[in-house]
Amino acid sequence: MFYRKSHCVFGVIFAIASLFGCQKESPVETKAAMDYFAISEKPRYLWNALDSLCDTIYREYGVKVIYEYTPRILDGTTFFVPPNYEKALVYTDVVIRKLWLKPLKENFPRYFAVETPREFVMVGGYVHFNDISIAGAAAGAGLNAQFYRLGMGGVNNFDKTVSSDLMKTMATLYHEHAHQQDHRYGRGYMYDRVSQGEYYGLNYGGRLESQANLDGFFLPYGGYAPEEDFATSVEKMVLHPKSRIEQIVKANEKLEKKYKMVHQFYLDRGMDLHRLHEVVDSMVNKTRY
Repeated sequence: MFYRKSHCVFGVIFAIASLFGCQKESPVETKAAMDYFAISEKPRYLWNALDSLCDTIYREYGVKVIYEYTPRILDGTTFFVPPNYEKALVYTDVVIRKLWLKPLKENFPRYFAVETPREFVMVGGYVHFNDISIAGAAAGAGLNAQFYRLGMGGVNNFDKTVSSDLMKTMATLYHEHAHQQDHRYGRGYMYDRVSQGEYYGLNYGGRLESQANLDGFFLPYGGYAPEEDFATSVEKMVLHPKSRIEQIVKANEKLEKKYKMVHQFYLDRGMDLHRLHEVVDSMVNKTRY
């Protein structure tokens, strides 16, 4: 009797298991990734001058300029806010169109076609860490991890009348984009080996540029880590002519070696960084007034 009862129970369990086993699993529903910069398109009758300029840039260069969004939190301690409208209008015309996209497309068409981000986000102040009220923070930290989107801070402090500031702005832009290039292609195993064990880490602060050159870096901040070493190399090559760069790298054979590697990295993708300096410098002198 015990055997027959157990057999019946087993049969019921087997039948239930078979019933559910034959059913297909329901697909797991997943939500689309949220784009925190996405905004509904304005009807044309509500467009301002900046909207019209952004539309022109999009049609001519394929880059969407983003200036309207609510203040963003990248993580629990990192903040950034949209720019002032009037500053954003001038910045878009001078930096994005005249100094970046137009000369890039005309002088480096292959690089422009493949490497240009599809979106550009303007940040009013800077990216702030821990406290949004604290001044003096990063220009684009945390914004530029996406290959298709480049972000830049400091728009509310922009002044097109100071040529040195314009050059620094463009050098910073290419510094930030260098991080994207680095992430996309990799600066290379051999690059990281050149100054391995000699980086300053967080001790880069307070060091002179001349000492950094002797140590094998273009800038003290370049000595922080290999990724900043790479990006500051691009930054300095945008700021200075070839003759000055060749003079700087004589300070350390490791600096010269890394310089040649970075220069070749860009040449392989259709851009001569020395030629870029000449182009940017020429455009700055034409647009600062």
